[in-house]
Formats: sequence, C-alpha cells, structure tokens
Amino acid sequence: MSTPNLTQFLRSTKDKFLASLSAASSAQKWTVVMGNEAGDLDSLASCIAYSYIQTVFNDKPTVSMIPYPHEDMRLRAENLHALKSAGIMDSHKDLLFYPDLKTAHGKVPCRRFALVDHNRLGHQFEEEGPYEVVAVIDHHEDEGLYQDTANPRHIAPAGSCISQGGQDATVNTIPRELATLLLSAILIDTSGLSAKGKAIAVDRQAAEYLLPQAALSEDLQWSSIASSGEDRVAQLSRTLSDLKGEVSHLSPRDLLRRDYKEYSFQPPWLASSVKAGLSTVPRKLQTWGSDGQLLESARRWMEERGLNVLGVLAVYTHDDGKGRRQMAWFVAEKDSSVVDMISSRLWKGLEEDEFLQAQPHEFDRIGDNIRHGDLQSKTYKQNNRKATRKAVAPLLKAIMESN
Repeated sequence: MSTPNLTQFLRSTKDKFLASLSAASSAQKWTVVMGNEAGDLDSLASCIAYSYIQTVFNDKPTVSMIPYPHEDMRLRAENLHALKSAGIMDSHKDLLFYPDLKTAHGKVPCRRFALVDHNRLGHQFEEEGPYEVVAVIDHHEDEGLYQDTANPRHIAPAGSCISQGGQDATVNTIPRELATLLLSAILIDTSGLSAKGKAIAVDRQAAEYLLPQAALSEDLQWSSIASSGEDRVAQLSRTLSDLKGEVSHLSPRDLLRRDYKEYSFQPPWLASSVKAGLSTVPRKLQTWGSDGQLLESARRWMEERGLNVLGVLAVYTHDDGKGRRQMAWFVAEKDSSVVDMISSRLWKGLEEDEFLQAQPHEFDRIGDNIRHGDLQSKTYKQNNRKATRKAVAPLLKAIMESN
C-alpha cells in the first residue's frame, strides 16, 4: 500500500475538513486530534502522527489541530526547525490552528476529539461542549476521565508521548518525513536519549523503530545512538536543544505564554473555584524579571487569563554546566482574605513537599514574599532539578483540593 507524502496529506486533510464545516452533518464524520496547550514538539508531532495513522491506515477521517493561533509558532524555534526537517515549510498553509475551527457563530461544529500528550479537554472546549473524547494517548498523570468513551485510552509513563503511540505506528510503514518528526520529538523530550535524560525503555524502543525510517542517513543503525556521540542523531538533538533554549529575543509576556498550561480547581475550603496557570521558562528569573518586570508581567498575564494562581517554573544551565531550577508564585484575588487563604496553603504545601525540595529564597532584584495590594508573591530555589511541571501540576492540584 502506497502512503501519501506528509505535506500533501496535511494540506489535503485540512482542506477537506474545512470544506466539511459548512455542513454540520459532514463535520460530524471527523475526529479532531490535538496536543496540549503548551504546544511543545511532543504535542505537535503526536497529533500529526495520530491523524495520519487514523486517516491513512484505519480509514477514520481525523485532522490534527494546533490549539493556538499560527502567529504563536514563532515562540518555539525548535518546532519550526523540526517541521522543516520533516518537509513542512509552510506551517500556516499545511496545519490547522484553533482559530480555523471557529465558525461564524464562534462555535466548534465538530463534536469528536482525540487527546494526545494530555488527558483532559481544555477549558475553552469544556465551556462550549458537550464534546465526546474518543481517544486518549498520554504520559502525564491520569485524571481518570473519558473511561467510557475513549478507545484507545492509553496513559502510562514515558519520556515522550510519541513513544506511547508507537504501537500503532510500528505495524505500518510511515513516510520518512513523519518518522523524522517523531524521532525529533523523542530526542528533545529525552535529552537525546541520554542516560541522564527522561528516556525509559519504551522511548528507546520507539526510537529504534523510527531511526531506519527517518530522513537522517541511509546507513544509521540503532547501535550508533547508544555508542556514538557524533552521528546525525546527536547533531539533531543538540540543534533542537539549542533552539529550545534560545529565547532571549522574547518579551516577558511571550516567555510566560510560550510554554503554558492552565488548570481549574474546586477547593473544599473555598466557596469559589481557583483558576491556575503554570509557565515553564528556560531562563533564570534574574535575567528577565528583575526590577519589577517579573511582578508586572505576572500581574498582567494573570489579569489577561483571569488567574488566581500563577507559577513560573524557571529552568536554566548554571556556569558550572549543571541545570538549576527556580520558582516564582503569585496569588491574586480581589478579596484579600481569599488571597491569604490560598497563599498560606500554597506556600505550606510547596515547602513541605519532600520531592520538590523548595527552599524560600530572595533572588537579587526580584524580591521574596511580597504583598502588592490584591497580589501576593513568593520565590523559591528548587533543589530537586528533576521535578518538572509534570511533578508540580499534581502537587498544585493536591494542595488546592485537599481538606
């Protein structure tokens, strides 16, 4: 069976899907697959792969959707590089973005969704629903949703979500461009499959399958990943990593929204819900947030998103070549008593967590525990460098929803 070129597939699928939106009955035949709102390469590649496999091999019309506007693609240079390496030169023409889904009435007409790299529909979809989630493939903490509707529903640990979807890909021959894109996502999420990275057995198995199919080199074998540090795989890993960390041209607002996820909690000790956001920023707080810039940027972003809690998770490489992590937390609410309730529980929960190892710390020109009217903030050194947002998000949920 011949398989279509990846770019041709994406463009054709997008055009057919958009044409179907004019007729509600036609739109219902489609499934929309999307990654998480942070929009990293793992999410991007996962949703493209799921769409390709379902449409081409399983004869189920499925379109991949990027859950943010096209102009936000500039925030992630590593994504653009990986797409170009996979032959996708015009992402605006080839990919479907969230604003493309909106009809003249502002509603998304299709009702079936597949989720990759997350396992809960975003707030904008929950508010517009009801929608049916027909598939979930993820490697984050399982929120226990869609157990009666999602098939497959595969949620398990992995360095990359791509590796969880490998069971479908390995029974078919996929285009070299798609294999290259998937391999790129695994490499960037596992630090090049290094022993010090997040890779586990399933990631290495997926990479071993993808490597011979990827458009890197005709004679590359799996053994070269394990033994050589100078092959095309290592070069690609370094390039993607360097691009991911190059954010010096971005404004503080862009840094906060570049790698951002949003959550909603219903604390049993509070009459109202709590809306929270977590921003991962690959820069030291002092380099972009000093002299009030962090505080002002956080305040504006919280107002824009309607947040009660914002956590800024900073990760950077120190002069000694080792990774470091910092955190800045902000709590905002018009009622000062609510600010006190939320912040006191949050500070206590963060500081008592043994895995996170958060230590209150006043960074130069940033400040420590500060109260500015209806906003309160606190900054931390995070001594466990392995505790990423995957660990912080469940902890935040536990702090907010415990009695």
